[in-house]
Amino acid sequence: MTSRTPGDDMDEKRIESFDDLFEPFGLDEEPDTPVSAPAPAPQGQSSSVVCPSCGTHNPGSNRHCEACGARLETGPLPVAPPPLIRATPGARALGVLAAVVLVVALFAFVWSVLRDDGSSDVVAGNGDNGTTETSVTTPTQVEELLPSVVSASSQYDNFPADNLIDGDATTYWNDKGLRGREAEITFRFFQPVQIVEIDLLNIAEAEKFTRNYRIKGYQIVSDDLQVPISGTLEDVADPTAIRIASLETTELTLRVTSTHPATSYEGQPPFNELAVAEIQFFGSSG
Repeated sequence: MTSRTPGDDMDEKRIESFDDLFEPFGLDEEPDTPVSAPAPAPQGQSSSVVCPSCGTHNPGSNRHCEACGARLETGPLPVAPPPLIRATPGARALGVLAAVVLVVALFAFVWSVLRDDGSSDVVAGNGDNGTTETSVTTPTQVEELLPSVVSASSQYDNFPADNLIDGDATTYWNDKGLRGREAEITFRFFQPVQIVEIDLLNIAEAEKFTRNYRIKGYQIVSDDLQVPISGTLEDVADPTAIRIASLETTELTLRVTSTHPATSYEGQPPFNELAVAEIQFFGSSG
């Protein structure tokens, strides 16, 4: 038999006291208290997102990895709003220039409308074959214009060109038996005038109207017009208006290019003269 020493007894007591410090553990025994399930994540908290680059778990609200900074989402990036356009000195200058041009254009339009309130169309014949239309601006105040001097290419002493501007329609001018060939009548004014209309009156009396030649084709030449005005007149005793676009006329010539023929009247033979009773001018002076 092995003898025990006092030291062995003390060692056993130490081991027993050390074992008392721990509770026995067994895998086959059921736990006294049930293990509770892990608490669910609070509602509203997003799940974690694994970084595709380094594998770090990141909160679901992150757009970039907290470890490596790589982008976590694969969807399109949000588009930032475009920056506000700031006005530069050049842009401001262009804006001011555009505003000035607009104001000037508007003023010019209004001015043209006001000036065109009295405008009218002018119909002037082009020889015997047709007519052309031009625009004439009518003066603010239209009045009869009296020539200071009138002369003709030919005349009789008792039927002078002065009868054309005496204001009496019963008196008239005759050329000197030329049937109106190459007939010209020239009018002069003391000061420049703007002529918008010329009224030509034939003889009103039926016998004299029929037996004298009458103006048919005409050409008007003015010292302020570069292009002559041509046309034809109807064969009537009523006044015939000729519209022109004169601006600063001091001399105007009426040339006869063709005539309506004279005919017999109640057995009386026709005359060989061209006859005109009155020529009147209307427009403004000064």
